[in-house]
Amino acid sequence: MYLLDTSIVSNYLDRRRNFPQLVEQILSTPPEQIFISIITVEEIIQRALSSIQKMRQKSSITDAYRYFEELFAALHYFQILPYTSKAEEIYQSLSAKVKRIGTQDCRIAAVACSKGYILVTPNVADFEKIGTVQIEDWTQ
Repeated sequence: MYLLDTSIVSNYLDRRRNFPQLVEQILSTPPEQIFISIITVEEIIQRALSSIQKMRQKSSITDAYRYFEELFAALHYFQILPYTSKAEEIYQSLSAKVKRIGTQDCRIAAVACSKGYILVTPNVADFEKIGTVQIEDWTQ
């Protein structure tokens, strides 16, 4: 089982970033084996809301909401894992030095660790510092 981090999901959703090997890997992996965390959903939605505000200023409101609707449809491709008390315990057990990598990254790693899933990320060096989870990079 695989947990995709926010960078992977962003790279997958934004085809302008041009990661054909990532798209191929996601589409060739059975959907029941691919998950995202609610943390990733939060981060994606926050970025989308910021984009919508900018789009409102530059283009029509209908374009902004169409973008938001398309984003939600795309996120439905993935199964979403909750942030559980077990994940929070793992997160709280991390040292302050490790948490400086990024609170949300550490929480995503904690979710993967709590489920025993492989974390898929292009940020291998950062997640290796966390040290609690197996990592793969599907962008290579």
